[in-house]
Amino acid sequence: MGSVEFRPVTDGDVPAMLDIYNHYIQTSTVTFDLDPWSAEDMNHKIETVAELGMPFIVAELDGNLVGYGYLSTWREKCAYETTMENTLYLRDSARGAGIGRLLLDELMRLGREAGVREVIAVIANTADAAPSIRLHEKAGFIRVGEMDRVGRKFDEWIGVVMMQRSLAHE
Repeated sequence: MGSVEFRPVTDGDVPAMLDIYNHYIQTSTVTFDLDPWSAEDMNHKIETVAELGMPFIVAELDGNLVGYGYLSTWREKCAYETTMENTLYLRDSARGAGIGRLLLDELMRLGREAGVREVIAVIANTADAAPSIRLHEKAGFIRVGEMDRVGRKFDEWIGVVMMQRSLAHE
């Protein structure tokens, strides 16, 4: 594996990120989105994260975008303003090479710099999301709960695992 580099997202990254995310929408239960995203959808997400002052980064391997991650609002109430939810996706061909862990570690570092105290991960409780649960466990997240049958995709009721990592106590 070559060198993985991280940088802030740019408008030019949108097509590659759509390719990554729409793959998961169409083929897996790791996201509860049902319809493919458009460039407008992804640009809106980028703008929303920027307005929060939170990190939105991409991972490049040998100059090719292979993943992205960001921190966004956990809940809308003001008391939650230093608690964020993390999101990260890797190109399917980049999974299993350690890039996800590097991406998550960098996202946590940037989150801490942005003043985030707690990070929440909401992960589908399905076989295809099991690698994400393991990744978060290895990165110091602890399982704080589960909710059964809260989403429906591919004619199946799906639950979620709730995980949390405290950046304030590190």
